[in-house]
Amino acid sequence: MWCGGCRMGDRIGGGICRRKKIEGERKKRGMKNEKKRSDDAMKARFRYIEHTSDVGFEAYGDTLEELFANAALATFSFMTNVDEIDEEEEREVHLNAEDLYSLMFDWIDEMLFFFESESIVFKKFHLKIDEENFSLYGRCIGGKFYPEKHSSGIIIKAVTYNMMEIKRENGVWRARVVLDV
Repeated sequence: MWCGGCRMGDRIGGGICRRKKIEGERKKRGMKNEKKRSDDAMKARFRYIEHTSDVGFEAYGDTLEELFANAALATFSFMTNVDEIDEEEEREVHLNAEDLYSLMFDWIDEMLFFFESESIVFKKFHLKIDEENFSLYGRCIGGKFYPEKHSSGIIIKAVTYNMMEIKRENGVWRARVVLDV
C-alpha cells in the first residue's frame, strides 16, 4: 500500500511512511521544520527536503563558514533536539579537500564520526574556510548525547554525494545534502 499522505512514494511500513515518522518524531520533541527561504531568507538556517529513501536538507549562510555550521546543525537536528545538548565539550577540526563538494562531504562525515565515536552533538561552530585551497579549520562546541536524557531522532548512517549541490545566489550560500539512514 502506498502512502497517500506524502508525495515521496514511500510504501507504508509498520503503518507509517518514513516522512511521517520523521515529522512525528520532530513534533514529539517540540521541533519544527525550518521554513523555505523567501524575502526574509536570512531567518532560516536550514530546511528539510523530501527524498524517497533517505533524508536531506538545504542549509543557508551569508558566508561559507555559516553555511557549513548550519549544515552540521541540520545533520544533528535529525538525530536529536540540539537545544537540549549542553556546551561542555570542544573539539578542533582540520580538513583539506579537492573541491567544495568534497569539503562539505568530509565536514558532515567528521560530524557523524564524532557522534558515532564519542556520542558528541555540536551546536556552536567557529570556522575558517579557505575557499581557494578547500580547507577548513574550526572549533566545535557541544556536549555528550545520552539516550536516556536527550530526545532521540533518526540514526544517520552516512553523508552522500547524491543530489549534493553548493552554490551562491544573490549573496547567499545554499547547500543541498542527502544523508543515508
